Amino acid sequence: MTMVTAWDETADLVVIGSGAAGMTGALFAHDLGASTLIIEKSDHYGGSTALSGGTIWVPANPLMLEKELSDSLEEGLSYLNTVTRGRSGTESLRAYLSAAPEMVRYLAKHSHVRFECVANYPDYYPEANGGKPGGRSIEPEEFDALTLGSEFKNQQLLGRQLRMMGFLSIKANEARTMLGGGRRALAFLLRLALAYLLNFRARIRTRENTRLTLGPALAGRLRRSLMDRQIRLWLNTALCELVVEDGRVVGIVAERKDGAIRIRARKGVLLATGGFERNGALRQQYQPHPIGDEWTVGSADNTGDSIAIGLQLGAALDLMEEAWWTPVVIAPGEDRPRVMIMEKGLANSLIVNKRGERFMNEAAPYNDIGHRIYAANSPEAPSIPAYFIFDRTYRRKHSIGPVYPYFVRPDWALPAALKEEFLTMAPTISALATKLGIDGERLEATVRTFNEFACNGKDADHGRGDSLQDRYYCDPKVRPNPCLGPLEQAPFYAVEVYPGDLGTKGGLKTDANARVLTGQGEPIPGLYAAGNCSASIMGSAYPGA
Repeated sequence: MTMVTAWDETADLVVIGSGAAGMTGALFAHDLGASTLIIEKSDHYGGSTALSGGTIWVPANPLMLEKELSDSLEEGLSYLNTVTRGRSGTESLRAYLSAAPEMVRYLAKHSHVRFECVANYPDYYPEANGGKPGGRSIEPEEFDALTLGSEFKNQQLLGRQLRMMGFLSIKANEARTMLGGGRRALAFLLRLALAYLLNFRARIRTRENTRLTLGPALAGRLRRSLMDRQIRLWLNTALCELVVEDGRVVGIVAERKDGAIRIRARKGVLLATGGFERNGALRQQYQPHPIGDEWTVGSADNTGDSIAIGLQLGAALDLMEEAWWTPVVIAPGEDRPRVMIMEKGLANSLIVNKRGERFMNEAAPYNDIGHRIYAANSPEAPSIPAYFIFDRTYRRKHSIGPVYPYFVRPDWALPAALKEEFLTMAPTISALATKLGIDGERLEATVRTFNEFACNGKDADHGRGDSLQDRYYCDPKVRPNPCLGPLEQAPFYAVEVYPGDLGTKGGLKTDANARVLTGQGEPIPGLYAAGNCSASIMGSAYPGA
């Protein structure tokens, strides 16, 4: 440990990381009277938040209650105890449930952060004890990035592959508009495109879409709130070391372009640096195999720095084997995968392993899909990669990765790279199986059985469509089960699916007050952690959006 005799900067609270956890912590500390400094090792602020859907899950939140949607903290606790299976302590869960609604109220009153209720978005296990059919998930209202001025150029933004048509930004409340395809979806796309083109104030300044939604809207609203308070946020400043005096964390050593800087933290240090999803060695050490850092959509800067530094102080770790799993597809020429949130459970599609067999409910929560892909993977029946198979009916209406619906981009207009390296197509299921190296007879049998389920409206093998959650992303015109539809219309298509993630969820173990704990369960004075560098109180579960 470095002995520091002279400090270059001083603040009451030093925050490491500029995602939602770090910026919210800094904002509230400032309002309590503490001088605050945020450092960010990237050249952009926003972290994982700015790359995310931006939706937060808050039982008994004020927006839900305004819509007269029934909920209570007791129901929220019952639900969390059920889905986390006792992995998290009740004290921490109670702290979350009591503080989260107050956070929403506080930000609405004292900052630019505004949320809106996604009233029909169910909990991921709505049928579980205490589960709800909607309202607990709330998303940031869209935000005009022009209000950030020149600071907008420093914000992390969703990759083009995560925006519709590469530039259109939508909200969670708008996403389902696309699922039925046809004229309604086309009209929605045209309206968004026109709004982009006719925003002359923005077009004379930047080609970027300044209508921010989802995670970028949340990051932008928080950044604007910090700017109002003149809270310092230093980019290109990486944490190197925590400084300890008499057993207490009293500051940090950070690295900037012009060298090391020593920053005193009179009241504490808040670690909010994201997970370790981009650290291949740590993933190999702690997580299920096969694993690496090429299937994650997390920030390129999330390499677990604060986790390693916390370990040097004797901090305890937990949940290092876990991530916020999601199935992903990998498109040629792109620097990160594309998530499969909506596509995986839409009608006229299914997922199979190398033997051509289904092994799960494809419409289940995306976190569960990751767990099930790993659980099913074996030398006899590999499921990594798995294969997402669909027919012309699906292709006509829906996207998969960079392949937009047929009404937007027909097969003949697809780039050669997508047809050669991403999308496999064939005139029959048997021919598709041959191209994929799958047993044709077994795949044909799987499709026949699935088609029978679709006609009957009941998936007797895996219960697809039984849960209200399954049916959130669906085409309501499909009957009798909106999550099931037969694969009958040639040609047939397939893409490879991998167990990716939105970020890791294991890290420094904390108590109900976010204090980092030692291996003996004692808090390390002056050291706090929040976000994905800390072990999530959600355990291996993912309760809601």
